[in-house]
Amino acid sequence: MRPIALLALAVVFVAGGCSSKCPRPIVYDEATLKAIQEALSNLPLDSILRSVMHDYENERDDLRFCR
Repeated sequence: MRPIALLALAVVFVAGGCSSKCPRPIVYDEATLKAIQEALSNLPLDSILRSVMHDYENERDDLRFCR
């Protein structure tokens, strides 16, 4: 998955918030998770995408508890 696509996905989750009917996080297969991790590790340490993806990870964790 391209970094810009990951950013767009993160923006959708952040903008959507958690309402009375909580969205379900997308489940990624192992190959996709590996590709995401590889793409992130190739980013410069000061890349804004690293920060955004950290926020996205927190949002996904919050969605797991949203009822």
